Amino acid sequence: MATVIYRCPVGAPGECPPSGTRGYCQVHMFQQLERYDPAEDVPPAETPAEAPADSAAAAPRRATDPEAATRPARPARAAQPQQNQQQHRPQPRPARPPVLRLALVVAGVLLPVRAEHRRGGGGLAIGRDEPDCAAVPGLAGLDQLSRHHARLRWIDGALYVEDLGSTNGTFVDGRRIEEPTRIGPGHRLRFALDLDVQVVEIDEFGAPR
Repeated sequence: MATVIYRCPVGAPGECPPSGTRGYCQVHMFQQLERYDPAEDVPPAETPAEAPADSAAAAPRRATDPEAATRPARPARAAQPQQNQQQHRPQPRPARPPVLRLALVVAGVLLPVRAEHRRGGGGLAIGRDEPDCAAVPGLAGLDQLSRHHARLRWIDGALYVEDLGSTNGTFVDGRRIEEPTRIGPGHRLRFALDLDVQVVEIDEFGAPR
């Protein structure tokens, strides 16, 4: 005849002492003991785990599929968004070169050279009948200076002086020029025999730097 044992239903194994009679747990004072059958603790016999239903069918398919060995691998989709972000990422704009503003000091008068983007390509015209020189006192009475003597013009952001076939010539730093010559701040020009000119840089307000 099997022995009847009662034990606490809430206590961990070994925490509460069992009893041969129905009563209350000595650890959990208000918990009534329940009947316990030792046969319930026998673990059931283990059975081999069943393989997934599709694994057995999938293995022969891979082995017998002739196209599986030659089929190219698909590219990873995760790298595509990152590549698109790099393509659409705004590129920094190249810094614009500083704007060069030049002027001629002619007989104490400052004659600014018009910017390259102005009408007619900018620049400055030198001569007795040129409107650009109308503000220079006494210039119209210089017989050595031709009526349309020379002109200053911009080429690719650089300033050049060109003689217009004058009688007495145009000089850059004491040398007579025969073709357009590049000039900049610090150069000294001479038109004919008696008109000395200095090239200076000016700021955005038209004042010499």
